[in-house]
Amino acid sequence: MVLKTIIRHLSLFLLGAVITGVAFLSIDKARRAVLNYLSLHTTSPVVLILGDSHFARSDAWLDIWSLNPWQSRNLAVDGYQARQVYSLYRDQVSGDDHCIVMVMVGINRTDKDRSDDAAHAIDKLIRLAQKRKKSPVILEVMYTENSHDTAYVKNLNEQLQSITESNNTKFIKVNHELSNGGKLLPQYSRDGLHLNNAGYSALFKEIRAQTLQFISTELEQCRG
Repeated sequence: MVLKTIIRHLSLFLLGAVITGVAFLSIDKARRAVLNYLSLHTTSPVVLILGDSHFARSDAWLDIWSLNPWQSRNLAVDGYQARQVYSLYRDQVSGDDHCIVMVMVGINRTDKDRSDDAAHAIDKLIRLAQKRKKSPVILEVMYTENSHDTAYVKNLNEQLQSITESNNTKFIKVNHELSNGGKLLPQYSRDGLHLNNAGYSALFKEIRAQTLQFISTELEQCRG
């Protein structure tokens, strides 16, 4: 009994040491790798982040929802298309290591891809998450500064809204804050596609406003 208590205290001490060390890591990828690893070895409820470069290039989730460092796992990948995100979730994510899966993906595509293709992949991801008894949260695909993307993004978001409504899934709208006339506002972008610091601030402010209570409730119910 005494030995088990000592081991438990040592484990907590080591976990605290690792978390403290993570806070001083300057390499984003190394820091994320450590936090992702910790999220796989915790009894706390975890939010899984999936998507493309918009999510891959930021780790502000803990601040948005006031989570512990090990309560989010960011598996977003630069350049990923919707079908790739679905395949990653299907093949590389266990059904019992997260409570919520948040997704924003769809802008990356080949010349042959239509908005229907991305919508179908996201629909499959939602259904798989629900089959695993997880709570999916889908974000609007953001516009770019390229007018050639406008019709595609508009059609895709209309399909996503319909899909989330039919699957009783939370759908987060962000374009009303980040764009105008079907184009990303230039003050929020550094290259016409990816967000700058002001863009991320606006994005996460909107995500927080629309998800804070939902995330809190779902995490409490998941493993509370």
